[in-house]
Amino acid sequence: ERPALRALLRTYLDLLEFDYIKLKLFVRKDLFRKVVQGGFVNLTHVNAKRLDIVWDEEDLKALLCNRIRRDADFVPSFGTTATSDDDVFNLLFPPQVDSGPRKPTTWAWMMSRIRDGNGTRPPRNLVDLAKKAQEAQQRAEDRSAREFLSGAALIESDSLRKALQRLSEDRVNDTLLAEAAELAPVVERFRDGKAEHNLATLSALLSVTEDKVIAAAKPLIELGFLEEIGDVFKVPMLYRDGLNITQGKAYSTEAPSSEE
Repeated sequence: ERPALRALLRTYLDLLEFDYIKLKLFVRKDLFRKVVQGGFVNLTHVNAKRLDIVWDEEDLKALLCNRIRRDADFVPSFGTTATSDDDVFNLLFPPQVDSGPRKPTTWAWMMSRIRDGNGTRPPRNLVDLAKKAQEAQQRAEDRSAREFLSGAALIESDSLRKALQRLSEDRVNDTLLAEAAELAPVVERFRDGKAEHNLATLSALLSVTEDKVIAAAKPLIELGFLEEIGDVFKVPMLYRDGLNITQGKAYSTEAPSSEE
């Protein structure tokens, strides 16, 4: 994978001398880091043409709501003239997935669960989560049709939870393990465990001494599988259901675990 991408970048540089041939490459940030790791000749020429694609929360909500608006009959069918992204979003989803004054809004819940350990939130994850929630809701309606009340969200909280489980399973298999290569067996060691680790528990999982944990965990952090927060290492929510990882600490502490 890495040699092929390096060769592709060298080809890109070679084509810069032609006026009527332009090559545009789309490369994920984590893959780009792998390609240039250890040095890359004329990297400054590549960076001079490089443009990062950034997806803010507002961009992601606009993307999702614009897809919903493609159905010209959808919004009018609810007897409303909802036009803003927030209005369209609130037609579909409940205010919260988990009720409670300290629980996040549904949008914040979705944002925290489609991100990897590097904070990357691919639009595909959001779209897939919404589609899987729609499918889960349709199955629920087929089993037992509900009476739709005015003001009620079209998609229920339980459908979102089930959608997250399916999304996690897909991303573990088609992204995390597929791209982990030689790290895949290491990732598998976290299966059926807890989401939060410290140096001691990582030392046991990675089979290294505590003074070498940071170096051993670095590839997993770069992969987006682990997120380093102070002296704690967390598996992002995106990958937990797919690996049957439960919330909580793998080490003993008096402080409760809180992630929302």
